[in-house]
Amino acid sequence: MDSPSPQPAASAAGDDQSVEDLAAELVVVSGRLTRTLRRLAREETDPSTVRALSVVDELQPVRVGRFAAEHLCSQPAATKLLARLEADGLVVRRISGADRRAAEFSLTEDGRRRLAAIRGQLTDQLAPALRDLDDADRAGLARSLASVETFIRSARPDDARR
Repeated sequence: MDSPSPQPAASAAGDDQSVEDLAAELVVVSGRLTRTLRRLAREETDPSTVRALSVVDELQPVRVGRFAAEHLCSQPAATKLLARLEADGLVVRRISGADRRAAEFSLTEDGRRRLAAIRGQLTDQLAPALRDLDDADRAGLARSLASVETFIRSARPDDARR
């Protein structure tokens, strides 16, 4: 039997929540936020393109295998997606300096502009929800986001250089 979904943070303000309850709530809310942003981005660009550009932006220069692992797809699917992005002028393929047999992908200027425009539009849609927060709540949210970022980095130690 499914357990009830955690209550939104606004209704839990002031309640004593366990770390486990907060973690469960974060998992649920972050999933909902991700799906909402994907729906909103779909109005501008195919969601797989947005996600792919984000992965390349974060890891560039990135090899196909690493891209596939991060994008959660097979290597053949990653190769096809990166080839489409390259044909669209959004990424550039270069020979790896470390291994001349391998290719690495980075965003082109057009890719950076496209990703920035999409992120800007999503930010514009999300910002009104944050405008009602007072300074203390904004500071708390900023600290919480920093904690989440620290978790993400610790869960991906191969990205420690970033």
